[in-house]
Amino acid sequence: MRRRQGLRGRTDFKVIARAGSRVTTCRGIEVSTTGIIVDRGRRVAERDHTLLTRLELRLPERLAALVALARPVWSSGSQQAFRFVQMNDADRLTLAEHLDLLRLRGVALC
Repeated sequence: MRRRQGLRGRTDFKVIARAGSRVTTCRGIEVSTTGIIVDRGRRVAERDHTLLTRLELRLPERLAALVALARPVWSSGSQQAFRFVQMNDADRLTLAEHLDLLRLRGVALC
């Protein structure tokens, strides 16, 4: 059973995942205001399933990164989904604006 809140759009931008002392560079491939799916570029390992991960979202239209605390929801192959558990309201609004830009560029939102 999938629970989705809000619109989700296909995208492509750099994401830096920090869990303790481990830092991993990933690609954000699908995003909403409540979560993100990243491609880690390798098979997701057990060590990637930490309780909380600090994500830095490097949107192409922004100079500064958006920061969120997120928890892993699922993984499959090289992809891993996260739900945002803490993000400031301004960053969440910036994600909504990113989705609007995707829609204006013709990307279908689901």
